Amino acid sequence: MQSKARHILVVRKANSDRAARLEAEIGAWLRARGHSVTAISGGFDDPAYALPDLDFAVVLGGDGTMLGVARRVAGRGIPLLGINFGRVGFLADIQPEQWEKGLADSLAGITPERTCMALQWKVLRNESTLAKGVAVNDVVLSRAALSRLVNMDIGVDGQEMCRLRSDGVIISTPIGSSGYSVSAGGPLLYPSLNCMVFTPICPFLNTIPPMVFPHKTRFCIDLLPGTTETYITVDGQEGLLLQVGDRVEVTGLEDAVCFVGKEMPFFERLRTRGFVTDMASGAKQK
Repeated sequence: MQSKARHILVVRKANSDRAARLEAEIGAWLRARGHSVTAISGGFDDPAYALPDLDFAVVLGGDGTMLGVARRVAGRGIPLLGINFGRVGFLADIQPEQWEKGLADSLAGITPERTCMALQWKVLRNESTLAKGVAVNDVVLSRAALSRLVNMDIGVDGQEMCRLRSDGVIISTPIGSSGYSVSAGGPLLYPSLNCMVFTPICPFLNTIPPMVFPHKTRFCIDLLPGTTETYITVDGQEGLLLQVGDRVEVTGLEDAVCFVGKEMPFFERLRTRGFVTDMASGAKQK
């Protein structure tokens, strides 16, 4: 089946000669079929992400590259097809040797698409926006090397939730819940849910437990005097040093990112990541 002509963004894993070679091959294949192609290297901002007529993206990389691209096109409805050059490939699930069939089926609409929520965040300093962006997995506020705690006032939808002293907090999406959040005691969420996890990191005197909130919840986190050096980190890839008096606001974006490909079954994903052992699974099947 011949697909309609599209403007396709091809993003290759940075510093990968193998990905660069495949990018050239895919670009020639797409142009021969009437598509427009813009090719860039991943790992940093590029004006190409803002091109208004982009309507499909092919990512040659692992999950880290996929997350970086997803953050930059979130909310635009651009389907992302991942060709795996990483080690695991939860988000990029087509193997390089199968790229042609996978790409042809995706462009023809044969391969299913799935959407997931993201997080919209911003940092306010002196009532002005210092930085803002999107996270696909999580937004983390955490202390640096010093042993002192982070002191925070935390509000939810205009209501005061708590004053927290801890090593930090994690706000994660369902697909990000199996990362840092679960390591800090947060719950695992089914990937298709539209909700957010709030997980304190080693709270002093167990001020508040991990909690699950609707995706439209708006968190306001104010850094209080006595706070140690604190960073905001987005998807484990982008960081910014904060200071006392800064406010961090985080809310959910429903159906913000579209991935092309059949999603790995939830419990297979848990087994692959070691959350559920094969021995336990086999015992239950018996």
